[in-house]
Amino acid sequence: MERNDAPIAYRAEQAVATITLNAPERRNALSTHLIAELRTALARAVADRDVRVVVLDHAGPVFCAGADLKESVAASSVAALPAAHLAELLADIAEAPVPVVAVVRGAARGGGLGLIAAADFTIASLEVEMAFSEVRLGVVPAVIGPVVARRITPARMRELFLAGGGIVVEDADVFTGEDAAEWGLVSAAVYEEHLDSVVEDLVARLELGGPSAQAGIKALTAAPDLRGELRKAAAVTAEYFFSEEGREGTRSFLEKRPPSWVG
Repeated sequence: MERNDAPIAYRAEQAVATITLNAPERRNALSTHLIAELRTALARAVADRDVRVVVLDHAGPVFCAGADLKESVAASSVAALPAAHLAELLADIAEAPVPVVAVVRGAARGGGLGLIAAADFTIASLEVEMAFSEVRLGVVPAVIGPVVARRITPARMRELFLAGGGIVVEDADVFTGEDAAEWGLVSAAVYEEHLDSVVEDLVARLELGGPSAQAGIKALTAAPDLRGELRKAAAVTAEYFFSEEGREGTRSFLEKRPPSWVG
């Protein structure tokens, strides 16, 4: 495991590379630094011929809170905007020649759901809370759209993107891991106490497959020019972050007040 103050921790043993989002004090928010470190860790795993499976895990009670909003508000250029860098990370995850398994023990928002959708398998706790929160910030979740579209229907994606959370549920601000599994956004949702054993069983099954065959299957089932689509989508997201509405939405969130469009 890498040093404790790094935003990403890396461990490789018994053919499995475990990459851990390791900034719990920031709710594992996707800063430009965390994104860069995660891309480096994934490249390290892919370059290691002994690694057969990558497991994406997290420290702390939150899987990922989405884009780092403090950094987003401070950004004065696209290059400084975390969402603009997210496209390359999502493409790296989706295009990695080895299977990538995401483990979701805690809440996920916005860009964190992009990580979930980009992985080949996601095992989530039944009761974790998830939301596409961008719309309430005056932002379009375009950058994660191409990978989310691989997992759920266009109609469901439109509903969730527009409403932010659930549709008809007890708490309409969020949906759960169980809901996400029903819709196909995650591969399976299980009781938290069974999470590790389910992931271990899945990893063991994946290790039985031929590595070249698995890389070929990922290439065969890949969306055409996914990286190009993600880059185009990132540009759309950036436009909304820099818009008057996006600026107001993100500032209001940080200031813990309703945005101007809420009466």
